[in-house]
Amino acid sequence: MKIGIFTDSHYSSAEITCGCRYNSRSLDKIREAYRIFAEAGCEMVLCLGDLTDTEKTYEAECENLRACAAVIDASGIPTLCVMGNHDAFVFTEEAFYALIGEPHRPHTVTVGSVTLLFLDACHASDGRHYQPGGDFHWTDTCYPHTDALREQLQACTGEVWVCMHQNIDPAIREDHRLSNAAQIRDILSEFPSVTHVLQGHYHAGNDNTDGGIRYLTLPALCERDTAEAVRIFEV
Repeated sequence: MKIGIFTDSHYSSAEITCGCRYNSRSLDKIREAYRIFAEAGCEMVLCLGDLTDTEKTYEAECENLRACAAVIDASGIPTLCVMGNHDAFVFTEEAFYALIGEPHRPHTVTVGSVTLLFLDACHASDGRHYQPGGDFHWTDTCYPHTDALREQLQACTGEVWVCMHQNIDPAIREDHRLSNAAQIRDILSEFPSVTHVLQGHYHAGNDNTDGGIRYLTLPALCERDTAEAVRIFEV
């Protein structure tokens, strides 16, 4: 089975933000990504977060998310979407999945011999989940559910791929890593079944192996040509 992956489209009406993010082009890039996935025969797609970006009004932000959802649904390929920090700063979890569609909420799923395990690291270091209008900063991020993570990993059978927006790769800049990244890596290292960690958030992308685990950070769709940004895995 082939799985297509993309991340950090940051779709909005802005022509360019941060000097390098071509936000307004991202809807067409998402459409192109799904064309690539369909031609490759992908049977599932993963979006690793930051699907949209901020606008002047909440209504415009909702319309952007609906537009992305329409492209995703038109593809006919089952898709699971992780929330990124930009998504969580705009939408509550309930609002995000109400707009994009509940079937796109990530859940533990087995694909062939691989279990895909999704982590939501949109939490501040004090454990609070990001919320719209809160006093949160994107560099303050962690995954607080460490005991539950161990329990989930113990229940998994076969190979495990961890999917998340933020980074735990030690080779990535510290400001893009979870505050408890080392702790999460230590937990993952207890389970030889964990072979991959798929991430976004760090727009340059990276591919690193540490402790026998491959940490693959996809480059941001909003900053790259579509074919350079997407990845396809066969599992």
